[in-house]
Amino acid sequence: MKRIICALLCLVAPAATSRTAPPASTAEFQIVESVPEATSYGTPGVPRTQAVWLEMLGQARQSIDLAAFYLADKPGSALAPVLDALVARAKAGVKVRILVDQSFLKDNQDSVARLRAVDGIELRVLPVDALTGGVLHAKYLVVDGQQVFVGSQNWDWRALEQIHEIGARIVNRRLAQTFGASFDFDWELAAHPQLPAAAERAMQPPAFAPASASDPVLLRGGDGETLVAFPAFSPPALMPHWVSAEQPALVDMIAASQHSLRIQVMTLSAIRSYGPKGWWPELDGAIRDAAARGVQVRIIVADWALREPMQSYLKSLAALPNITVKFSRLPPSPQGFIPYARVEHAKYAVADERSSYIGTGNWEWSYFNNTVDASVFVRGAGPAKTLADIFDRDWNGPYVEPLRLDRSYAAPRTR
Repeated sequence: MKRIICALLCLVAPAATSRTAPPASTAEFQIVESVPEATSYGTPGVPRTQAVWLEMLGQARQSIDLAAFYLADKPGSALAPVLDALVARAKAGVKVRILVDQSFLKDNQDSVARLRAVDGIELRVLPVDALTGGVLHAKYLVVDGQQVFVGSQNWDWRALEQIHEIGARIVNRRLAQTFGASFDFDWELAAHPQLPAAAERAMQPPAFAPASASDPVLLRGGDGETLVAFPAFSPPALMPHWVSAEQPALVDMIAASQHSLRIQVMTLSAIRSYGPKGWWPELDGAIRDAAARGVQVRIIVADWALREPMQSYLKSLAALPNITVKFSRLPPSPQGFIPYARVEHAKYAVADERSSYIGTGNWEWSYFNNTVDASVFVRGAGPAKTLADIFDRDWNGPYVEPLRLDRSYAAPRTR
């Protein structure tokens, strides 16, 4: 599989006929960033999340499918006009389907109730905890089966104003259809949460050629560069068998790195905190093996990762040659303390200035093995440079510091 992926990612060919054809000046792959207020975050030229969501929703003519961990708005927030746009499209005749996890329903009843009351919006709850012991943690948006947004951004006002987030907007029919088919699978599972029936549906072949690691799509980059991309999903038990699984694809990307590896993620640990206790060797082994080969590995985690035993695990990485670990600690908001905010929440990686990964899950066992998550892998110099610029800006910025082996750090207050 690794050879197939590497060979396909090296392809340079004319754009596939199955893709959408926007104007020549429009990139089909775009990095999107959320910037916490009153910080130095924000890479010049990278669009912001709210503007991209509003544009995508405004372009919807037939359908909007949204997979969201939860919905959390507050009056006057940056999310308010986004939800207003969602309601407006439904009232204009666009079919809107929203899939959420059951975990936070009791804490976000107002936003959910408002949308449920709108004609044209159908909302379902996916009981992942009852099925696999995980949650619906994915955050992606599919518009008209033509374009997709996927990234770390929850549909939470804080994700637009108070948290550092990274996502991607992709304009490509086949890739969007693949996300849409995964959404359809979970949508049906929410109505009929029976794993045996779901396993049978997972084997049924699709009516189109899905985008996958072995059959990726070709995209136009911002400078006309040809990019190679495919989506991946988690967990294997809750996805069609003909889409790519995240964990092996990410391991393959790390294993193919030769010179440099940048990782920015909220939490990272091989010690299982959720699900069966024990060690998660796959990603851990890939990272350590890369460093042993001489790859320069740099990792940024959030200060939320400083709880034990995760702190000790991160120190075990930082103790190795060729691995440097830093953690970010954002300054408080001028508004005062905000629960579940002011944090580095992005989940992405860049290998050798050419291969990139943008996901929705943290790098822990549960996010790949019992939790619903999604991601996009892309090969090309343009996206890799943008993500590397974002990473280096943070790495050299005022909010990160090296994880020292001789210090014990206190995890921050989160609520």
